[in-house]
Amino acid sequence: LYYRINVVSIFLPPLRERREDIPLLVSYFLEKFNAENQRNLSFSTDAMKIMLECYWPGNVRELENCVERTMTMARGLVIREIDLPCQQDKCFSVALRSHVQPVRPVIPIVPRHEVDVSGPGSGDHSETETPSGEFGTERDRLIWAMEQCGWVQAKAARLLKLTSRQMGYALQKHKIEIKRF
Repeated sequence: LYYRINVVSIFLPPLRERREDIPLLVSYFLEKFNAENQRNLSFSTDAMKIMLECYWPGNVRELENCVERTMTMARGLVIREIDLPCQQDKCFSVALRSHVQPVRPVIPIVPRHEVDVSGPGSGDHSETETPSGEFGTERDRLIWAMEQCGWVQAKAARLLKLTSRQMGYALQKHKIEIKRF
């Protein structure tokens, strides 16, 4: 069933990588809240700047919840920076950021176009630099990524900036067995 409905994959980057969408989303949630509650609230420029700086590990749903929570608790008609939960140490985003960020290492990864993921059966084993700085094969990079991600294929694919399908083909091509825990 998965392969029947997964004809076209659409990659949507996380909200923290699309900061230009935040003001539009905040405006939408603001209008929605105002209409539902017969209110006329707005965000100050400083409050919007803080919204743009947030990490948003929960993406759009977290942004919507933050806007709604802030508007529900607002005392005046204009939401200022002090009204935002993150300015009062009541924001989940700040707590999660310290746990989420270290997962992504600051290690140079070979870009997608340099990794040969042409599918099962092709036999190119070109020498390239591994993330650890040593010279190795594409197979070494794949195993390194899988080990870094606890043998979770989807996480390793994101680490190498590949799609899950490309990662699956590459693992199959190099006959790398997935360790089951």
